[in-house]
Amino acid sequence: MITAPNTLPKVMKNGRREIGNMLCRKEFDNGSLPCVHVQFGVERAVQNLPIGDDPAGGIWSPLSSQVRQDMLVMQEKQYSGVDHREVVMDDRTSTPLNQFTNIQDLLQWRVQRQGEELSYCTVDGRGKEGKGLNWKKLDLKIAAIAMYLKNKLKIVPGDHILLMYTHSEEFVYAVHACFVLGAVAIPMAPLDQSRLNEDSPALLSMVAEYRIRHILVNNDVDQLMKQKVISQHLKQTGSILKIAVPNVYNTTKPPKQTHGCRELGLTMRPQWIQPSYAAMIWVYWTPDQRRVAVQLGHDTIMALCKVQKETCQMTSSKPVLACVRSTVGLGFIHMGLMGIYLGLSC
Repeated sequence: MITAPNTLPKVMKNGRREIGNMLCRKEFDNGSLPCVHVQFGVERAVQNLPIGDDPAGGIWSPLSSQVRQDMLVMQEKQYSGVDHREVVMDDRTSTPLNQFTNIQDLLQWRVQRQGEELSYCTVDGRGKEGKGLNWKKLDLKIAAIAMYLKNKLKIVPGDHILLMYTHSEEFVYAVHACFVLGAVAIPMAPLDQSRLNEDSPALLSMVAEYRIRHILVNNDVDQLMKQKVISQHLKQTGSILKIAVPNVYNTTKPPKQTHGCRELGLTMRPQWIQPSYAAMIWVYWTPDQRRVAVQLGHDTIMALCKVQKETCQMTSSKPVLACVRSTVGLGFIHMGLMGIYLGLSC
């Protein structure tokens, strides 16, 4: 590693400034040394790669291929393939799960079949279990938030709603409430106070592109959004970008419901389960703050659950522990979908 002159940390010793060895080591370990050139000692790992343009040169050249074959001549061959399963069975009732076109219909089937069984249970950092929730109560919770969104916020099918929750059951209720209303759910991780310069423009650019009018939160995120530093930063960034900050609604304690989704008429419409209809949008961010958005329909959501079940050989007898990154990817699938798909507690 080479650094620029007079950039290493120094300490006073015997009346003169000397380079501080321990300070240098600490900054090196933290990756904060202001270096101008770095060379890694990986000669055998990286620098011995064949040079040239494919296919004549490079790793696919005849010479490289021959060397590779000579090295692997005594090794067992590896065969890769895709296991296509047209029919996926529920291991408890032997019901084909592929007959359900969306996760909400499957949830209602679980409510009818195993309404008193445990569906969700929280576990704190010390491993202590919280109060469990059966399938019927889960349906009531989803119905309560759905009616709150429909009556108070006037949500209609096709509206885009930003869901900004910590890892909690309230997030699951909000996602499925959006599903039964035909609204497009866009999960997003809570703002990080240490990098508001990145998170605020990212949030407001999504608000502008998807015409988001409502942001749904739970208690933790509601307190975060009300902090003076964050609220003022959002207003200032919004005024510069000329984007209005949407209203924030806390869904932790909606008006109670005594009827489930089906009794309240909250059922899936045929047009909502078409492949072209967006059920939700996953948003990924590259290191240079470029946004990659993926639109998911209900058919894709069910296909993701099917692949996860078959690939990991998941059954209803083993609970799923969802613990990280519940806004996108596997974290979201485990948090909000697999418990319902498999009929197990999450």
